[in-house]
Amino acid sequence: MKRILGAACLIASSLSRLSGLETDGVSRFVGDWRGESSCIAKNTACHDENVVYHVARIAGKPAFVSIVADKIVDGKAVNMGTLEFRYEPDQDVLICEYAQGTWRLEAAGGAMKGTLTRPDKTVFRRVELRKQH
Repeated sequence: MKRILGAACLIASSLSRLSGLETDGVSRFVGDWRGESSCIAKNTACHDENVVYHVARIAGKPAFVSIVADKIVDGKAVNMGTLEFRYEPDQDVLICEYAQGTWRLEAAGGAMKGTLTRPDKTVFRRVELRKQH
């Protein structure tokens, strides 16, 4: 009985640590990011933009963040919307799949970069951002 209880405690402890590892990578994404969002697909209605992304944790969903995206027009922030991203620990990225395609973002050393890929696999937009302090 002691062995079974000990094994159960070990498994629970390992799962708890694993769960923490899965969401620990989210921390480096949280904050405000500023940079460029560039159009890759040509001959579309897409425009290059200066952007600010506000990344925040979602209460009760430890492996998810919301990103509020603003473009800067005449020095003022214009809201473009909010998307929910999930953290993928095996790839160490944030992913958002929605009607317009799939966003994939990675962060390292105070920089975040990523792409929006359309459902037809065309890379439509690329972002390069720096974390604001």
